[in-house]
Order: sequence, then C-alpha cells, then structure tokens
Amino acid sequence: MKLDDSARALIGSGADATLVTLNPDGSPQVSVVWVALRTAPEGDELLTAHLGVYKKVRNVRRDPRVALTILGSDSDALMTPYLAINGTADILKGGAPELLAELAATLAPPGSGFPPEDAPPGYITRIRIEKVGGIGPWNS
Repeated sequence: MKLDDSARALIGSGADATLVTLNPDGSPQVSVVWVALRTAPEGDELLTAHLGVYKKVRNVRRDPRVALTILGSDSDALMTPYLAINGTADILKGGAPELLAELAATLAPPGSGFPPEDAPPGYITRIRIEKVGGIGPWNS
C-alpha cells in the first residue's frame, strides 16, 4: 500500500511512533520507537531498528501482526491528528546502527552519540502497511 502525501509528510525523515505487538498470551505490548518510511516495489513500508532481541522483536517473530500510531502536531485542530497503521512485520538481521544513525539526525539531540560506535548489528523490523486510519487528511 502506498501512503498519501499527507501521511508521508507526517513521517518525514523520521518520526516517533507507538508500536504495538502481541505478547504470547495475546495481550498488547507497547513500545515507543523511531520509524523510517521506505518505498518498496510492493508499496510503502515502515522500518524500526533495535540493537537487541527485545520483547517486541520476539513478539514479531512469533506473531507478525502489528499496529502503529504516529501523532501529528497541529495545535489548532479540535483533536490531535494521528496516523494509525495496521500491518504485518518481519525481522531482518543487521542494519540497526545505520538506520538509527539516520533517524538520530532528525530525532535525537545534536551530539547525542547515538547509536554508540560499538553498537551490535541488531535487527530491523520491516512493516508492510495493510490499513491506514486515524484522524487527519490521510483518512479522508
């Protein structure tokens, strides 16, 4: 699925997102992550990076269904705009420090030193977008 221009602009060169994965008992596990937007032949996808095998990584390996929410910043709106995405994810080995460095340029304070130079290869979560919702022009 390809996101419309307003959703692409919200994500921009990186955004904070709330990622929801499913625990083994079916309960939600919620994490704040940085996301990057990439265009693939099959459509747009979102990428997140993780330096370790965290709970969200283990959850996606077991059950690939995920949901994300990205908040907008329109303070004049009656309700805060947000982009809601449902999708299917998979875990790719390696590439986390490079993606985190790219996102840190936009999302981290200057000189944060993140990710550390000795960071492990880590993991990328690739999310194929299946449904878009929320409040904003992307849901019109």
